Amino acid sequence: MKHLFLLTINFAAVFGEKTSVKDLSNGFRNEIDWIDWNVAIGVAKDLHKPIFLLIHKTWCGACRGLKKEFSASPKMPELFELSKKFVMVNVEDDDEPEDEKYAPDGGYIPRILFLDTSGEPLQTNNEARYKNNKYFYPLIPQVIDAMERALIEFEAKEQNNEKTEKSEEKYEEITSENAVGKSEERRSSDHEKKEKDTDPEKKAKNDKRQKVEKEEL
Repeated sequence: MKHLFLLTINFAAVFGEKTSVKDLSNGFRNEIDWIDWNVAIGVAKDLHKPIFLLIHKTWCGACRGLKKEFSASPKMPELFELSKKFVMVNVEDDDEPEDEKYAPDGGYIPRILFLDTSGEPLQTNNEARYKNNKYFYPLIPQVIDAMERALIEFEAKEQNNEKTEKSEEKYEEITSENAVGKSEERRSSDHEKKEKDTDPEKKAKNDKRQKVEKEEL
């Protein structure tokens, strides 16, 4: 009976652990590989992917409307495929990051931002449709369009960063080579001077030359 009681407790503990695992989808389709915001930037750097950040609230009617879009839109298979090229994150209620850069034109919800591997927002937005709420995407086709544009922007930014890094490396290489060359010139000059100062014959010739130069003046 004692063993049965312990087994029951262990089963309850294991079962409790399984059910306490947080559902990162927050109702936005489990088929998407959602990542916890706390590790998203690290994952983005490792995988060299941009971040898709969806910010929403449980009490928000527009958020529930977007959730229905994720459930019913015939375009979702296309979004599923695109999602593989992003680190997908959605944050609900108090999980929203506090940094103001994630609310560039206000704290309205839902809003979707695209970030680089350092967590910095990209320029991609929905301003053409919602001038005062640039990061509001109520329909899946709009989300897909933004994801495609964000990928293009991300790749262009990464290539530009790579060129900048190479230019900086080249500059450091040239600077280093110049420094080595100047150092060698100084050593050679110091060596010649030392030889003149220590070799009596050379010193006498040098003194005589300097004397002649002074007389000519």
